Amino acid sequence: MNGNDGFATSVLGTLRGLVGLALGRVEAFREFRNTPAAFSASIAPLIAFPLVGAALLGLRGYWVYAASLMLSRLCGVLLQPVIVEFAARRLGRRERWLTTSTALNWSIWIIFVLIPAAMVVNDGLVSMGVGLPAALAMSAGLIGAYMLWLQAFILRTGLKTNWWKAIALLLVVNLGVAILYAVPYLFHPELLRLTVSPPSG
Repeated sequence: MNGNDGFATSVLGTLRGLVGLALGRVEAFREFRNTPAAFSASIAPLIAFPLVGAALLGLRGYWVYAASLMLSRLCGVLLQPVIVEFAARRLGRRERWLTTSTALNWSIWIIFVLIPAAMVVNDGLVSMGVGLPAALAMSAGLIGAYMLWLQAFILRTGLKTNWWKAIALLLVVNLGVAILYAVPYLFHPELLRLTVSPPSG
């Protein structure tokens, strides 16, 4: 098997794993390799996007804001595997933390499939007479609830624990990431305006 075949096999395996996880299938974990290389491939895009966004902001002259944004996003991305590894050790499942974190990293991209589906649901609700703000809130709520379930399912299955521990771990991860993401905006309130409405020209 040459390098291209190996890459294609890896990509197809990841896609099969994502579909399986989305459907709640435990056997989908077999598609995610328990190796540092597989973990690195899963986390690389999550690091790249914040770096690109911060670089674009920096090129417009907002270097302090860009550095703050980049560091908070980078720490947020790296916090998840750190917490999962710690939890895995406490549960006596340390050998499973790489696979679990790899699956968690890839699962984030499922949201791009959910958004078009949510738009269809939103249009359906509006056609039934539901107000647009309420329809949007319901559609977004469905996406959020599903993603939380999916991540809890990955933690529960990956670390072979129960739902309560998986949910508690998920809350710790999400709360920690949210705090890290919020830090730059607390120190630089102007950053929120720049993030939502970046300057042109």
